[in-house]
Amino acid sequence: MSSTARSSRSSSWFRIVSDCPIPCNLCGSSDIEVIGDRDRDRHPLRTTICRKCGLVWSNPRPGEEEVRRYYASEYRLDYKGRATPSLRHIARSGRGALNRYRVLAPYLKNGDRILDAGAGGGEVVYVLRHLGFDASGLEPDEHYAEHARAALQVPVATGFVQDAAFPAGSFDVITMYHALEHVEDPTAILTRLRSWIADNGLLLIEVPNVEARCISPGHRFHFAHFYNFNRATLEALGRKAGFEPVQTWESPDGGNLISVFRAAKEPLPTEVDSANYVRVATAVRGHTTFRYYCSTSPWVGPLSRLQTYLADRGAAQGCDTPRRVLDKLINGAQQ
Repeated sequence: MSSTARSSRSSSWFRIVSDCPIPCNLCGSSDIEVIGDRDRDRHPLRTTICRKCGLVWSNPRPGEEEVRRYYASEYRLDYKGRATPSLRHIARSGRGALNRYRVLAPYLKNGDRILDAGAGGGEVVYVLRHLGFDASGLEPDEHYAEHARAALQVPVATGFVQDAAFPAGSFDVITMYHALEHVEDPTAILTRLRSWIADNGLLLIEVPNVEARCISPGHRFHFAHFYNFNRATLEALGRKAGFEPVQTWESPDGGNLISVFRAAKEPLPTEVDSANYVRVATAVRGHTTFRYYCSTSPWVGPLSRLQTYLADRGAAQGCDTPRRVLDKLINGAQQ
């Protein structure tokens, strides 16, 4: 789907809920200031930052019914232009799934029960099951979840985290890749995930880094990303939900944060110093267009995207089914 179509969605969402103030999801404060007024497509998007802790979020945002309808049937169409992934997109997700396994591997034990929350087309679940883990997924998009079940033959349930009913302690590990920024209540979602994880189990989260300098300043905020995190706010939300941070690091380009948490017996202290507000606000406002174009990012980015595109095409070449694409990637990684 074209960027014009996506832009019209963000613009209409803003108009729908133009008078719906939202307090900070981390500390509850209403002491906020506007840090952005446009999304990456230059349509209205009021983005606020908490002056007490530095959490950043869209304020206002769509209502619950609109959000659910969008993520159940429209989100993937908006971003992939089709209801199910192409072989090239499967190759990209498969290569990403293998990279994610490499990150996870030091924390895993044979036979671990793993849930991928926000499983997309099921590539992570497929890779993990192929490698011997008891992996399953949960995905709100009805078309992608059905694709995972039919084309990859992996157990990916259709639904939202807030509606799923897994017994306490069902999983040893839960992963959540680029999903937490899309939810309306991160604290509630993480608390629910905690109830599904066995004591001493692990949660791995990957989200965009609000302090990233590898993106154009005008592309930082996105209408479908309700929350924006840095290391301090992501770890504090985990502690609030009953997780102890084990390790947090940035992706090589600084664009993403990856955090590993361990399930604690009870919620942990969550206080974030107001200096984090200054840090985040300075990072966002200080990343000007001039500074961006004086960096290597504008020139490295297009080359990296071209390399990714060619790698995806190469991975899918000669394959006529999603499973063959992933099997080719897995076999290549094991050689």
